[in-house]
Amino acid sequence: MEGMQTFGDGSFPYGLGRMVPTDVDGLADGVVKQLELAVTVGLLSDGERLPTEVKLAELLGVSTVTLRQGLSKLRDRGLVETRRGRGGGSYICDSQNQGADRALERLRSASVDDLRDLGDACAAAAGMSARLAAKRGLESEFERLHARADAFVTAESLSARRRADSRFHIEIAVIGQSVRLATTIVPLLGELASLRWDLDNGGSNEKSIADHAKIVQAITERDADSAQMYAQDHFVREARVLIDAHLRVSAH
Repeated sequence: MEGMQTFGDGSFPYGLGRMVPTDVDGLADGVVKQLELAVTVGLLSDGERLPTEVKLAELLGVSTVTLRQGLSKLRDRGLVETRRGRGGGSYICDSQNQGADRALERLRSASVDDLRDLGDACAAAAGMSARLAAKRGLESEFERLHARADAFVTAESLSARRRADSRFHIEIAVIGQSVRLATTIVPLLGELASLRWDLDNGGSNEKSIADHAKIVQAITERDADSAQMYAQDHFVREARVLIDAHLRVSAH
């Protein structure tokens, strides 16, 4: 079981409670969206035990009553299970089958324009994050970035690739030292990753590995222009993969 993922200073990037927009219908729904997003982008992993209710409520900026309401909804969706007795608590259930079912439904209902727009938004945010990382990153941070890229190479399942890919791009945003960009890119990655990696949408895994390698090389060589271009090109290609997959599933 993987431990809770940390970035930069050892915390969730700029606070878990700020990872998603606050304009949701009800605080309990906000809890659901934040934890779903944390699972999608790999900040929380399958089988991982959540912090205590008091600590988790503090992280999310809600009361324990609201947190319990949100956890109840997540249990109904099968994303969280509660265990009793020794080792008891709330645990993440990141089922590949559940993720694939949700992703297929969303992919069918999306439009080509929606998917292209998502790719454009990811490309813009990730491109600027990579540019800033090349300008502002420290050598010790580059070592972490190499480790994130290596984790994607060794990932053995679609869900593991989804988590590793998201962690890689979040790490770049954290290295870039822009709070606004980091909090912008996380929900965008969550939306794209749940479609891209919870379904086997074609698109060579080797292409993503090659993209990551070019981005890392440009950042570590302080080549801001190339880092931005490679990151943008990566997400433009990812959007094309999703559009092709949408057209395939819509034809059936």
